[in-house]
Amino acid sequence: MEWLARGVTIRLGGVAHIAEYAMTGAQVKRTAVPRTLTLARTVGRTLREARSRAADPVAALADALRDTLYGHLRVLFRGKVTDVERRTEAGFARGRAAAVSFDGRHELELMFQNEHLVALVDGEPRCIVPDLVCVLESEQAEPITTESLRYGQRITVVGISTPALMRTPEALAVFGPAAFGLPYPFRPVEEVA
Repeated sequence: MEWLARGVTIRLGGVAHIAEYAMTGAQVKRTAVPRTLTLARTVGRTLREARSRAADPVAALADALRDTLYGHLRVLFRGKVTDVERRTEAGFARGRAAAVSFDGRHELELMFQNEHLVALVDGEPRCIVPDLVCVLESEQAEPITTESLRYGQRITVVGISTPALMRTPEALAVFGPAAFGLPYPFRPVEEVA
């Protein structure tokens, strides 16, 4: 279905709307990640409140996620974007971004296809799909999407664990590293040193 929808969207000039996927209630309960709307509201409220108290928003976010299905947040990198290569290919925004740590001792490479797929620090994978690689503006922890990454931005990159449902062999076959052609195996972000 995605292949058809993406083809139609490209031919419509890049903008289309779609409602997917038709499922029974039992199928949704078996396959969907529960409480994601509640989680989104919690994340927004946590960041807003941390900013209003002049507290560290990333630390507040880690605390808020701890007792959810996304229980592990690890700071992977803090630094400045030094290069971004982005192209539109087959309806996807694909590319890479590079950054150097604030102390100049470490390098980050991000690979993305609409979303961040892997974060490599000094050439080693620190977080990879299906776990979440999140790029945040360093001061306010505002998310920076792949489309808005720019040279010179000061970033904090965090890895967030995904629910167990998204880490099964069946799920990894559909949206794990190999599904995106990445040469790295999946390792849960909380297990990477």
